[in-house]
Amino acid sequence: MNYKQTAPCDLCPFRRDSKGLRLTPARAREFGLMMLSNPGSEFVCHKTAKLDEDEDGIGDYVDAGEVSAHCAGALIFAEKNGRATQMMRIAERLGMYDHRKLKGHEQVFDNLDEMVEAQDKPLPKAPRRKRSKK
Repeated sequence: MNYKQTAPCDLCPFRRDSKGLRLTPARAREFGLMMLSNPGSEFVCHKTAKLDEDEDGIGDYVDAGEVSAHCAGALIFAEKNGRATQMMRIAERLGMYDHRKLKGHEQVFDNLDEMVEAQDKPLPKAPRRKRSKK
């Protein structure tokens, strides 16, 4: 997994304004705790991961090797909470990651409670397009 991604994508579960990606509060807590309490954690960006499904069609996103990028939203979330993981620190020492290059801090949840509570709120409705009169 690489650490080249510097901004959260539009589907990032760590973004306040994620475009349509909704989690259960329990799943949001799981994702957040993964970055805050597991020193060896890495969280692959959904857009660079591969979907690994079982025979029932139930799957999860998994690391696809060198093409997979670490989720920038997860990195920002951990940094905001002063909880850089061991892997983040190792990648930084090896010159593979630089927290100063991260962008989009304002888009990412500030803490775990905010992330979990946001899952219970309805998504804002898209603005209606005006129909032209014929």
